[in-house]
Amino acid sequence: MDKKMKPLLKNEKAVKTLVIGGVALVMLFFLTNLFSSEPQGKVESSVSTVTEHEQQLEEKLHKAISAIDGVNESELTIIVTLDSLSETVYSERGTGVKTVITPKVRGVAIICEGSADVIVKQKIVELTSRVLGINTTRISVTN
Repeated sequence: MDKKMKPLLKNEKAVKTLVIGGVALVMLFFLTNLFSSEPQGKVESSVSTVTEHEQQLEEKLHKAISAIDGVNESELTIIVTLDSLSETVYSERGTGVKTVITPKVRGVAIICEGSADVIVKQKIVELTSRVLGINTTRISVTN
């Protein structure tokens, strides 16, 4: 042991100061981690969220498109593909406030009886574009 440390260890006040300082550093470390901006807890699987989101959009479109005159609901198939996974953005300082950014639609394929009629096809494309907020070039409609 260092010659300078021996007198300090014999001095009760110095030992208490060292112990209190060590405890304060440990507490500071834990408090910093507790209030950090990193999200705490379980993170949901993005893949299942994307699949669920695609299914919700497909169901929503199926309901809307089947209401168009000339579309046979029993012969209607809709496939939605998403561009990316959903993201969760947490607020600063880990307050627990979060925003979920849903993935963007890459494209939509619609197969339905009745789409051979140009007017019916145009109605399907316009409705899909407006419901999903995407450009009509991302929509394919076929018979």
